Amino acid sequence: MKIVFCGGGTAGHITPNLALIDKLDAQMYYFGTNGMEKNLVKPYVERGKIAQFVEISAHKFRRKFTLSNLLLPFQLIADISKAKKQLKAIAPTLVFSKGGYAALPVVIAASQLKIPIIVHESDQTVGLANKISAKLATEFLTAYPTKIPSKVVGAIIKGDVFGGNRQKGLTEMGFDGRKPVLTVIGGSLGATALNNAILQNKSLSDRFDIFVITGKGKQIHCDFVHQTPFTNNIFDILAATDICLSRAGSNTLAELTLANVPFVCVPLKSQSRGEQIKNAQWYAQQGCCLCLDEQNLPVRVVNALSRAIDNRANIICQQRKVAKQIYGTDRVVEIINNYR
Repeated sequence: MKIVFCGGGTAGHITPNLALIDKLDAQMYYFGTNGMEKNLVKPYVERGKIAQFVEISAHKFRRKFTLSNLLLPFQLIADISKAKKQLKAIAPTLVFSKGGYAALPVVIAASQLKIPIIVHESDQTVGLANKISAKLATEFLTAYPTKIPSKVVGAIIKGDVFGGNRQKGLTEMGFDGRKPVLTVIGGSLGATALNNAILQNKSLSDRFDIFVITGKGKQIHCDFVHQTPFTNNIFDILAATDICLSRAGSNTLAELTLANVPFVCVPLKSQSRGEQIKNAQWYAQQGCCLCLDEQNLPVRVVNALSRAIDNRANIICQQRKVAKQIYGTDRVVEIINNYR
């Protein structure tokens, strides 16, 4: 069985593919751009789990008017043509797409070649690329019910989420475990506002050891937090975390819930289609978190985190109730294996 995976641009379009690749026994390829996906997939290629990373060209649609959007139809035609040639050379049994602009040319090319296509959407709302891909897909899977007809299977999360090591996490963060640990995760786009909210509230360090995943190229200039721009060891970090301040990317909220980490989420409004607001509302309705608007965040964040840590036991109880519904990795693996 040959499987081509595609999806890129942000970690949320890449890490679910890697979670599936970890569990599958097949000849696997990854189609992606010379961006984040290339770096994240590289270790899998080096150890032979992925046969080849196939670099493709893909052009992103901008949500505001730009001259580049006028060229997009012509660029997409060229991108599809190149992807089709590469797919013909591999002749895969199946194409699996996690969406994003980097996946669309591959999905369209696969459709033209009559290759079966599975598409998975992680968010409460369907992204533009996946709205198009859903019409071409053999099966359209979603983590949650959406307005577009789909098979609801849950989120695709690495099984390591259940096996984090608290002591390893504390060691990586540089803490001794005497205080509760507050971890801050802003993601690739929304880290700055969360970082600044922590910077302006030194009083949090009286109650918590604070660890901030600042985001690539970002840094907090103070002496009361420990920080890193990025970690490959997120599940040990979560095992050592007592409370989290986070944006509301679907995969992150699923990981926090499955790891039984109470959290306060601050959905990203700009640079998005509003999916994080829907994600945050759903988890808040399940009792898994508190939801906080970004407006006046430095003023409001201390009270929200205090409420969450004080209600920690109840939040964890609610998280455990929805865990089986959220974790969909094994269900998706089973669906893929049906194409053998």
